[in-house]
Amino acid sequence: MTDTTDSTPVGSVPGHVFEAFRVPTHHIAASSRLGSAWDNGIKCGNVVISRASSASFAAWSAKLRESLHPTGVRLVRPVRSTDGRVVISGFRANAFVVGEPAQRVDETVSAALRLADALAEVRVPQWVNRDVPRIDGEASIFHLADRAAWSDQPAELLARAFDGNREAHGHEVEALTAAAELHSRVPDIPLETQLGHADMLGTTIFSGSQAPIVTEIVPVAHPHAYTAALTMVDGIIADAVDIGVLDRFSHLRYLDALAARGVLYRLYVHALHPATRPAHSRRIVALAREIGERLDADS
Repeated sequence: MTDTTDSTPVGSVPGHVFEAFRVPTHHIAASSRLGSAWDNGIKCGNVVISRASSASFAAWSAKLRESLHPTGVRLVRPVRSTDGRVVISGFRANAFVVGEPAQRVDETVSAALRLADALAEVRVPQWVNRDVPRIDGEASIFHLADRAAWSDQPAELLARAFDGNREAHGHEVEALTAAAELHSRVPDIPLETQLGHADMLGTTIFSGSQAPIVTEIVPVAHPHAYTAALTMVDGIIADAVDIGVLDRFSHLRYLDALAARGVLYRLYVHALHPATRPAHSRRIVALAREIGERLDADS
């Protein structure tokens, strides 16, 4: 998910929130913390309560996950309150589904393509392409990183994060340098854009041989195969798969270029996010170098 630093302890959730989402008292007492795939929420019986960083996004996501039915992919459905709302006092609820994160990257990539098929029929919300005048929270970091990864002039956008109050240093410089080198090598991608998902690997869980489960959709507007390409990139960065995954899906048009955009996105997030672990720099920078070599070979 985009928010990996917050947690939702039971004591921080007001009692009326549980009541609004119809969570029985004995389920509250037996609640348990879930991981980042569930936005670090708490499981109370068959309901997961988590913080809603944005009421408007939570409402959009809930409506989409209620109505979308991708082939071969299950979406976690929202739980509405007794009066039909999806956010109560800054908290939202989803129906719990049994499953665990797994290093099943190829399956997740295939699921990403099926999800993209379904998302192609959904209108891209105007706010997905909004400008980011300044960094004012975690969501704006991810949004700015995405914009920069697809921009012809990323430095102008990134200057909004490094606005004179401080200079980039350490792993930030390393990530930005690698991004600058890769950015100059990425060709144009003359493909139509559509609604996509920017965190497929982080929000997909599995339960045995059942269809994969997607717990959330983080919207972006890019070509159809970008969701799958970013999933491959994230799998390589997580050391869950090697770069050969790109060869296994080489039938996807402009895959190396799409993967390059995904690497740029992760490099910019890495440089901008305050919770970034510097130890990840080497892995992402090495992947940027490999993707750049593939692009050179393609040209």
